[in-house]
Amino acid sequence: PPFQSTNVRAITLVSVMRIVKLNGENLSKIISSAERVLKSGGVIIGPSDTVYGIYANACDEKAVKKIFEIKKRAPEKALPIFVKDVATARKLAYIDDRKARFLEKVWPGSVTVVFHHKGKLPRILTGGLDTIGIRIPNHPFLSELLSRIDFPLAQTSANISGRAPILSIEEIEGGELRKTKLVDLIVDGGELPNRSSTVVDFTRGEPAILRVGIITKKELDEALGR
Repeated sequence: PPFQSTNVRAITLVSVMRIVKLNGENLSKIISSAERVLKSGGVIIGPSDTVYGIYANACDEKAVKKIFEIKKRAPEKALPIFVKDVATARKLAYIDDRKARFLEKVWPGSVTVVFHHKGKLPRILTGGLDTIGIRIPNHPFLSELLSRIDFPLAQTSANISGRAPILSIEEIEGGELRKTKLVDLIVDGGELPNRSSTVVDFTRGEPAILRVGIITKKELDEALGR
């Protein structure tokens, strides 16, 4: 592999997984590797502005199925997506100008917004629902990766369903995720802050805050002009 592994023991534990340590000097090379994996239908684990996540091409049904298998996630539970800009979000979901102005205020950032989607993504990703959660993350690894690919990322926290989110690569080395052979690349972004994204629902008329995360209700109300 073109990058230095975090350690030899990690490679042994996770079998075919490659673990690469992210730093300021190798960001571009690691993103190129992640891009190749995703474009070939693979799955990666990497950092975000909240917790470690599992990522795949949201338009690739087989790749999305891998995430469900890795996470042991019930098929009726939809996956949210990451997009690179508001224009991409509007191609995938019904977002009027007022909603778009709100998104410009809170993205990139840890605010997931739920919209009615336009049916352009695999049914398994949306859990058969007509809604989808969308976010632009505020993390250099994901920001640069999204700028290089022409598809959104299916994403979920990197843990077995029902378990606590993962905040460091050491937790993957010692946990159940190390057993899977479906993850092609793990990007070690160091210790993460363990914070939740705020979830705002735009599908029921007036916007409703479903979960308060790092962005408070007061800050969201200000962004909404309320």
